[in-house]
Amino acid sequence: MTPPRATSGKRHFGTARPSASASWVPTTYDAVVLLTLSLTDRERYLRFFTAHPRFLDEWAHSVTEMSEPDRCTVGAFEDDSLLGLATYVGTDRVTCAEAAVVVAHDQHDRGVGTILLNDLSERARRNGFHHLVGEVLAENRTMSRLVADAGWPARRDRHGAALTYDVNLDDLD
Repeated sequence: MTPPRATSGKRHFGTARPSASASWVPTTYDAVVLLTLSLTDRERYLRFFTAHPRFLDEWAHSVTEMSEPDRCTVGAFEDDSLLGLATYVGTDRVTCAEAAVVVAHDQHDRGVGTILLNDLSERARRNGFHHLVGEVLAENRTMSRLVADAGWPARRDRHGAALTYDVNLDDLD
């Protein structure tokens, strides 16, 4: 197996589906911070499992600095505004990566998350991953709907208050 490569992408989202890719720029860190600040307490709780995460600065740096070979971040932009981002990070299982997505408060139900997840899955497959996994609070119906809208055949296991999704990328069309 070829080892995964570090990748990142910047997607422009407007009236047409995003298609242009470019490298992330250093100022993107500020956009990631603004994105997290746009979320309501409830949305932050559903994404980070706490309404007031203390690690947002570290997280924002981690998703904008692609220094590891098994990480990928893609973002959707409209003009200079970051609408959402999706990430994966390799796990201890060589062909498996953990995926996550966050979409700005005022951008829900526009298809941003679905587009990001589809782009992320394509990049993961190209980089040698066969599975994307993610943990979601069971009450996060929006994320469950997003996985379904992306058309992903996913195995879902419940562990207390959380659901773990496992998407076999080899099963995607």
